[in-house]
Amino acid sequence: MPGKKLMQKVTIMLALFCLMATSALADKGQGTNSGNEDLQQWWQNLPQSEQQMMRDRYEIFKSLPEEKQQRLQKRWQTYRDLPPEERKQMHKKFNRWQNMDPEERERMRETYRELKDLPDVQRQQLKEELRQILDLPLEEREQGRKELHRKYFPNDQ
Repeated sequence: MPGKKLMQKVTIMLALFCLMATSALADKGQGTNSGNEDLQQWWQNLPQSEQQMMRDRYEIFKSLPEEKQQRLQKRWQTYRDLPPEERKQMHKKFNRWQNMDPEERERMRETYRELKDLPDVQRQQLKEELRQILDLPLEEREQGRKELHRKYFPNDQ
């Protein structure tokens, strides 16, 4: 059940952000009647628990910059469009991230920043090599990860 609660919280938070982004645009006179009608239809189709969760977090969302609200709205829609199995995988990854040590999370953030700086061809090659070591036992996988890090990010030594 903890996974179900987490999925519900993520779903609700994303829905909140989507709702609030649309409301923020409407408050500034940028919304249209058809957009408001779509929003009303969307709202009415939400379960009561999600509606309540969004109401509770409205002020937080409203305080976000408009561009962040719009980004969250797009993410929410992308999330809602995911098949159930992909949502399940997303929650599994989120739980793994939440349970990581802060040092490990920071190491992963830094690796991600470095990955973005790689040329596309190298980035794709690295991803392929990482996929190849995924099924290895933990110690071998960690050793392979370190070797790939040295290969692609030699300046980190």
